[in-house]
Amino acid sequence: SAPAPSAPQLPAAAAPIEVRVALSRGAAEEVSSVRVRRLLEIELPDGAALAAEPVGPLGDRVANVWVDRPTAARLEIQVRLDGRAVVRRQIAVSGLTSDVAARLVAIAASEMILAEMRRARAPRRPPPPRRPTPDEVELASRDLDALSVSAGPYAAVVSGGPHVLGGAGLTLGLRRLRLTESLFARLLATPSGGETLRWLEGGFSGDYRFWLAASWRLSIGAAASVASVRLPAAASVDGIAGERDTWSARAGLGLGVETRLGGPVWLGLTLDPGVVLRPAPYEAEGGAAGAVEGVWLGVGLSLATERRSSPPR
Repeated sequence: SAPAPSAPQLPAAAAPIEVRVALSRGAAEEVSSVRVRRLLEIELPDGAALAAEPVGPLGDRVANVWVDRPTAARLEIQVRLDGRAVVRRQIAVSGLTSDVAARLVAIAASEMILAEMRRARAPRRPPPPRRPTPDEVELASRDLDALSVSAGPYAAVVSGGPHVLGGAGLTLGLRRLRLTESLFARLLATPSGGETLRWLEGGFSGDYRFWLAASWRLSIGAAASVASVRLPAAASVDGIAGERDTWSARAGLGLGVETRLGGPVWLGLTLDPGVVLRPAPYEAEGGAAGAVEGVWLGVGLSLATERRSSPPR
């Protein structure tokens, strides 16, 4: 006949905690070591067993009990479980018989061992997550989405027509993964005393930023714009007598450097080399012909503030 199947093996229960008890010479004069050990063996909770000797090999499930007599009227009980911090308790024994004092020592030691066993079984709280350092927060923030607004003076030199323009501009940008898309508007005019020209433009730009340090960054990109051009002193514009208004367009590169003034505020310097895509021909009152055309070189100074999405924590 087939052999009967063997019974399943149950996992072995955890070994009991070995309790080792020792008394100092002064404590042994007050209470009997044999009596303390016998009473403690009775009082020990489940899962703990009294060791035959006060010393033994090192182990993980060992509770050491030391009874001392710091003063003539008091006994001190010290308990350490599995290398944890030592816990202490003192009991007054003045006027007590040796047997009563031994019983109090056994009860107190048993309660202390039970408390340490419960504390050892309690799940340990995981350590709090490490908070990022300021440098790590700054590095992570560079890739966060951000909305920026900037404004400041702007000047340009044009190779054809009135050569110098000056004015101010406003830019609204959205940065995503260090790439910024911006809408800008500028109002420029020639300085007083020269040929009069008003250049009102609106355009779009895109640039990518490179951080040199936490407070310094470079940008490189491209821009294009369409402009409304007015020449009040011209006799004709685009070959139309008496016309003063026309339109133009330009495109070019954008190079910039920025430094942080504090918090989200940045001071920037930009250089915009480019070209006028649509010339604006005109004829002056004296009959001289000209055109707003050719190479465009712009320089701008801006003060910008940006609002990032939620920073890392």
